[in-house]
Amino acid sequence: MNTITTRGSGLLTGSALEQTAQWLTSHQQPNGEILWARDGKSDPWDHVHAAMGLAVAGRLDPARAAFRFMTSTQEEDGGWPCERVWGAPTRVTRETNHAAYIATGLWHLHQAHPDVDFLAEMWPTVERAIDWVVSLQLPSGAIAWASKRGKVWRAPLITGSSSIHGSLVCALHIAERLSMERPTWRRAQQRLMRALKYNPDVFADTDLPEKPGRHAMDWYYPVLAGALRDADGRKRLLSAPDAKDFVGEGLGCACVRDQPWYTVAETCELVLALDSVGLTDRARQVLSWTESQRDADGGYWTGTTHPDRVRFPEGEKTTWTAATVLLAHDAVAGFSRTSRFFHQLSWLSLEDRQEPRERPAARHYGEASSSPAE
Repeated sequence: MNTITTRGSGLLTGSALEQTAQWLTSHQQPNGEILWARDGKSDPWDHVHAAMGLAVAGRLDPARAAFRFMTSTQEEDGGWPCERVWGAPTRVTRETNHAAYIATGLWHLHQAHPDVDFLAEMWPTVERAIDWVVSLQLPSGAIAWASKRGKVWRAPLITGSSSIHGSLVCALHIAERLSMERPTWRRAQQRLMRALKYNPDVFADTDLPEKPGRHAMDWYYPVLAGALRDADGRKRLLSAPDAKDFVGEGLGCACVRDQPWYTVAETCELVLALDSVGLTDRARQVLSWTESQRDADGGYWTGTTHPDRVRFPEGEKTTWTAATVLLAHDAVAGFSRTSRFFHQLSWLSLEDRQEPRERPAARHYGEASSSPAE
């Protein structure tokens, strides 16, 4: 287990973070599944994200069990049902960002504790997942959102596609570590990066090229997942109206721009994005605001409304929230081998640097008229 220490950073103590790690571990089932909370619900993305929290805390065997659970529940095409309750699929739609995220989690675990044998064990699962995701790339370079029983919902979401970008980078690292050549994945990652960086208007949830949509994730995820870095990333995170709309000083990051609901997971993801482009002092400051959302057992309330201070959803503490707290503390305090993991979700090429900044004449997501029903 890692010795968690924040080295006098003014953030949570090592013992407090160990308590959060234990709270997270207590939600893992015997089969490796990590539930959202005590309600029996899980989904593939949040399950993998929770496993990353276990890895940060040095709980390697539980983390490996979480990934083996993914192998045991993967469907033939490479995806996973988007929701399970007490072990049974309750929403069968398969989301592309859910499927891709296994590569992010697995590469993160490998950075925490290099184990080529475990990478090789998991390779067939990763390969099926990434091949399926890449097969749903659109002419614009964005990735279709989801499918259900062969029907594809082709509207690409900016947060989902951004998450996939980081996952493709991780999948390429895994392939390279195993001496596998995957040029199709490499081309898909480059095309997706150019769409996110130069052509944001191809995404269904972007109102204008200069202004992402309602959710805070649409604002910071292209930075967090490596498509925007350096000056471009810093400009996006610091520029109005988004920084003003989403960040409440002393409160955290609002989930949506039109409601005063400040959530711990979004706040900690913003911390990771800020740190990934060198804004570490600001990241540390923002992270310090989450301490008021901590419960006595080491878990974190999902969010709180302001100024009325109502917990929302009522009584909810989630594993993916706790995991993001651990990841954010690791990033700004540097207590594990994965502390710079989110700095590395960028893979620029000479071809990308020379790519002309042209926008497509039309959107490419209007090829289906409705979302797959749950």
